[in-house]
Amino acid sequence: MNETQDRWWAPVRVAIGEGWRWHLGPFHITVYRADNEWRISHDREEGDGPAPGLWSRERSPEVPEDSPNLERYAAGADTEELRLRPRVADRSLVALPRTPLYVLPGEQAKVYVSSPLWIDIEVGPPPRSLREVPIKRLSDTWVGGSTIEGEVAYALKTYGRVRLEEVPKRSHRCITPVVFANQGVDMLRVERMNLPIPYLSLFASADGDLWSQGVLLERSEDDEMARLEITPGAPPEAEGAERVAEARQKAEPKLLVRAFSSLLRTFGENGDNG
Repeated sequence: MNETQDRWWAPVRVAIGEGWRWHLGPFHITVYRADNEWRISHDREEGDGPAPGLWSRERSPEVPEDSPNLERYAAGADTEELRLRPRVADRSLVALPRTPLYVLPGEQAKVYVSSPLWIDIEVGPPPRSLREVPIKRLSDTWVGGSTIEGEVAYALKTYGRVRLEEVPKRSHRCITPVVFANQGVDMLRVERMNLPIPYLSLFASADGDLWSQGVLLERSEDDEMARLEITPGAPPEAEGAERVAEARQKAEPKLLVRAFSSLLRTFGENGDNG
């Protein structure tokens, strides 16, 4: 059943002996309520699934013991509310545009990056998280100036579209607007984006699309100073937006400065492309 008038993260009440199955792009998850326990099973398809822009939810029978990735969670008999809450990824994303983008001196460009969501499975009352699971698994990569200084992140290939109408609508992904402002004297080549996704809140627009806060990356005139700024609130493109999840982590100014210094090494015309 396609829930065109609902949101897939809306809470549902589940009686003992009932279950629901969600289809979100390539991701399928079944949650079943047994006597004093919840059973969760999930599986994934390759790619973005047969109908990535749509989602559906249907009633499901009991989850058998041979179901893929089956997990069981003990819970009291009065715990009947279930919610799949969307979350941004739990690590930074190194987004790799399929085609580099050049930003002329004195110009700026806005790029829309689409990234897979995570799902926080909550039951209640009171609301309690059973576990989180990524809708799509991304490859690990390393971000930092050396093998000692840095962090593990996720690698993400992206088209890096500059026209919003060209961004596909996908129920299992969020859109992050990224503005590159080039105040330098030479061309800025954008071939990698280290996005601080865990520091961004998540919003739903009135039409059901999911958006994160935007990010501004500004290169200074002398290349010695740079600024990374998280735009407060929902992006202006997300009309009628409501917040559906807080940022995973609180952004510290020094952390953002370090994040951008690493971006300069990878974005500069003569920078390190590793």
